[in-house]
Amino acid sequence: MKISILMVNYNTEQFIANFLQDLSIQTLTIDNYEIIITNNVQNNILKDILDDLNLSQKLNIVIIQSEQNIGFGRAMNLASEHAQGQHILIANPDLRMMQTDYLEKLLAQAQIHTYGIITTQLINDLNEDKSEFYTFEFHETFGWNNQTNWFSGALLLISKAVYQEVAGFDPDFFMYCEDEDLCLRIKKRGYPLIKLNELKIYHKGGASEPYQNYDFFFRWYKSQLLFAYKHFDETQFQKLIKQLFLKSKIKVIFYKLIFILFPTARHRFQYAQWSAMHDIVKKTLNESVDWLFFRI
Repeated sequence: MKISILMVNYNTEQFIANFLQDLSIQTLTIDNYEIIITNNVQNNILKDILDDLNLSQKLNIVIIQSEQNIGFGRAMNLASEHAQGQHILIANPDLRMMQTDYLEKLLAQAQIHTYGIITTQLINDLNEDKSEFYTFEFHETFGWNNQTNWFSGALLLISKAVYQEVAGFDPDFFMYCEDEDLCLRIKKRGYPLIKLNELKIYHKGGASEPYQNYDFFFRWYKSQLLFAYKHFDETQFQKLIKQLFLKSKIKVIFYKLIFILFPTARHRFQYAQWSAMHDIVKKTLNESVDWLFFRI
């Protein structure tokens, strides 16, 4: 087996079905890849849809049932335990193939490169490539200036050996920033991050969490702060959290007033955004960083 495609389902059954239908017409023959899906919801909707579309018969699909929603990183790690491929392809449910020879060309490049992570162009609805980033959270580069520092976790090709060497995704992250963390740990070990610009794949984005409300920002900023705690030194982290507390407090007061005067959707969005940040920082200062870690 050459490639193990790993996916996580959390109420994204139709997105997964669409992506698997794309896979079924790839030029890479199905004996070269398998699909392993961790089902993070406790029902059979995904299996029923795949059976109805005959995808379970067309493709090599394994569904791993989790006992509860264990988050993205843990779910990927669970799927990886069943992977038989030499290469692991982390794939979001809301991807669509734009080239029928995408997998074939991706595998060909993986076999000739010594690599840590490979990605391709990740095209959104505005035809923008959103695959690579130059800075980590809070504009940190850790000394790697003017270069790509991490790839979007929507699509990551990693050799199974490297994935196992770094113990996969950090299970302390429930959702968000786990891709940055993985890229950083692989980069620290000296493995290169490679971008294949000749290949493109479409990414809708936000399939499992389409609403950017207070709860969304709370989860995102909680992961941001956890990332900083794990990778910043103590002095840098303490300075950051004090700055965030003051900045978010001012922003909350400002946007609350603005929203009262001009109750628009944009101002509601900004108020929710900064309220979430302020609540997270305040809780961390009043309690400890322990609550930032995802625990089951």
